[in-house]
Amino acid sequence: MSNINDVAKEAGVSITTVSRYLNNSYPVNVNTKKAIQEAINKLNYKPNAIARGLVRKKTNTVGIIVPYITNMFFPEVVRGISDQCNAKGYDIILVNSNSDGFEEKKAVENFLERQVDGIVIIAPKIEKLPPSFYRKLNKTLPLVLVNKYFNDKDIVFIYNDERDGAFKATEYLLDLGHKNILFISGSENSYSSEVKIKGFNKALKSRGLLQKKNSEDNDNILISDYTSENTFKLIKSNMEHVRKHSAIFCANDLMAIGVIKALRSEGYEVPRDFSVMGFDDISISALYEPGISTVSQNITSLGKVSGDAIIKLISKEDVVRNQVLNTSLIIRDSCSRIKE
Repeated sequence: MSNINDVAKEAGVSITTVSRYLNNSYPVNVNTKKAIQEAINKLNYKPNAIARGLVRKKTNTVGIIVPYITNMFFPEVVRGISDQCNAKGYDIILVNSNSDGFEEKKAVENFLERQVDGIVIIAPKIEKLPPSFYRKLNKTLPLVLVNKYFNDKDIVFIYNDERDGAFKATEYLLDLGHKNILFISGSENSYSSEVKIKGFNKALKSRGLLQKKNSEDNDNILISDYTSENTFKLIKSNMEHVRKHSAIFCANDLMAIGVIKALRSEGYEVPRDFSVMGFDDISISALYEPGISTVSQNITSLGKVSGDAIIKLISKEDVVRNQVLNTSLIIRDSCSRIKE
């Protein structure tokens, strides 16, 4: 493989001059530029992108951190971000933190060592890492936080109105006549679960059905972990309690699939015996049988808006610091009117 020394020798110029041409860091006259480019073409020389980035202090890379690569919601968001970045000549580096604060912090440190131009963190672990961590990072390089929020006027947040989505989904179930609705929360002390519980409780309260003041005391809330496997086990081990309800609202679509599988294993059918509502509208929710009624988070749009925001920050353009995207109900076959 040819290197910069070979190019310099072929063009009859110094290595410094070739470097200046490649990095556009210093004026080079037209004839010299032509000679260098001809040498590059002849030798099929490929500049080292990392080395060029170190010289230019710009690597044209964006680091993205996701909590779970196996949850289809996050890859779909990443696709939207990647499309925006690639269109502007940026590559992405993707890291899975396993929803662990330590791993997220380690990924950030790795990105800083790689001198990425910006970082996007999807569902950051604000429950485990203090706001000061993100505030300090935001002062270091362009940063976008996706689908979580804490009060800070300087950080760019892009997130869906999950509280309103949960409110609308619960209202829909109430309008179908369901008064005993079970909510399957994603995890304890989770931002996403907390805002959904608030929307759930708000809808119940509006109909005079909220019996407990504290969500932790509600007997219509069970805690899972966002996976279909463990939600399946949760339902199986709590069937006596589940039978007291006619509808089950899940914090994501994967959990809804786990619920439906568990109910079927007990001889029940959806929506004949139970109505099941999901959240996210990942692609499999439309393909599953029955099709899962859910709350659309406009996943691709969330990714595209986030990708556009990080590119604008890198380019030092103005960006709205707090962007809230609307959710919408997607009605399929997993919910039905309660039988009187």
